[in-house]
Amino acid sequence: MRKNESKGEYRTMSLFGDEPRVVVPPVVVPPVVTPPVRATRRMEIFFDGGCLGNPGKKYGSFQVKLDGREILKRSRVNFGFGTNNEAEFNALKLALDEAVGWLQSEAMNVKGVSLLVETDSTIVRNRLVVKNVIFKKYPSSERMFALANECLGLMNRFGKFNVVWKGRASNVQRFGH
Repeated sequence: MRKNESKGEYRTMSLFGDEPRVVVPPVVVPPVVTPPVRATRRMEIFFDGGCLGNPGKKYGSFQVKLDGREILKRSRVNFGFGTNNEAEFNALKLALDEAVGWLQSEAMNVKGVSLLVETDSTIVRNRLVVKNVIFKKYPSSERMFALANECLGLMNRFGKFNVVWKGRASNVQRFGH
């Protein structure tokens, strides 16, 4: 077969596989790098959940601030029957739902907002930022796993997020429970 007639170069084919190999370097396509979204606004969510009896009647409260200014607040919302830890997640999920809804109603890009979540629950903090697993010997573990995943799904909509643990005193002062 002729490769290039103008230069007089020829390439022959062999039945024995000893023909010279032409190595074509791979085409290197630079990876598409999307610049990180720069979060220009800061949202803080403070929340607390509780239970009258454990398990018992669940309730929760939350406060949402944007750039230091309160934009949402709910006190003692009833969440039905369950455990104290479930009430903590219910309060956080409601706060996240309402915060995302508020940002959208104001035509703000959720990805342009960094989120700080403050909790007094080490269980909530650990499931959100350390390890969220199902422990087979605890039936409530599946419910906690699902609640944590729902919250994480909402938190991942933000440009970035952080979850910090603070002692009970700040929540008692803020919510009265």
